[in-house]
Amino acid sequence: MIVLECRTIDIAPTISRLLKVPMVPPSGRSIPEVENYAKERSCEKAVIIVVDSLGYSLYRHLSPTMRNLHELAEKGLLFKCRSPATITSPAIASIFTGYLPEEHNIYSTADIYSERSKDPENPRLKSIMEWAYRAGMKTSAVIELEGAESFRGRIKDFYGVPNSEDILDYDRRITEYALQSLREKPDILAVHLRALDRYSHRVETWDEMKKAAKTIDKNLEEIFRNAEKDTIFFICGDHAVHGGKKWLKNATHEEIKNHEENYVALIVGCY
Repeated sequence: MIVLECRTIDIAPTISRLLKVPMVPPSGRSIPEVENYAKERSCEKAVIIVVDSLGYSLYRHLSPTMRNLHELAEKGLLFKCRSPATITSPAIASIFTGYLPEEHNIYSTADIYSERSKDPENPRLKSIMEWAYRAGMKTSAVIELEGAESFRGRIKDFYGVPNSEDILDYDRRITEYALQSLREKPDILAVHLRALDRYSHRVETWDEMKKAAKTIDKNLEEIFRNAEKDTIFFICGDHAVHGGKKWLKNATHEEIKNHEENYVALIVGCY
């Protein structure tokens, strides 16, 4: 399998090009390999699924466990994708907007509200879902409750799940809302799954990490199967896995380098 390279800030402008969504050009640039892939398959809808902590080396380690995601990579494109942030809020903001953290200034969920109150029309704060909604397209977001509420008045359909100690149940609820959203046939759907990240902080063994990976993979399979056939999926990590000392004990030099340079996995494909 050929592994390509890109940046997470390239995802939003790529979707903009594919779906002809008018947006102020961000710092990221469209990925030509994805453009060619999507054009050959006449993709007209997009689903972005952020799998929290899915670093590139972690994905390669867990890919035998994540059968459905691995099959999508085999049929589609696999990227070693540089993320500009090592924590979730700025990393996801960069994925959704196409800007670097120092440009969108979102370092926590609270920052979304404060930055927008300063300048609600700042294009650096607008997600690809918002640009699409402004253009008359149908968009949806399924994320944690506080973040979801930031979309109120900016897109029509959004679903928020309260934070929970039971992260597998949390991801299950996110998935159920994603399936509900897909029944409305959105042009762009954004989803955030968190079990891998939570497990990386709390568990000690690879067997426990594989449990989280298998659960995420099952959720991904349901989303894949319920999307329309002309849908292109962007499955992306937001940052390399936390707890590096614990998970990199027996890592290779290349795996350590990928972690230190904050490379995440980006899998693009049609199911």
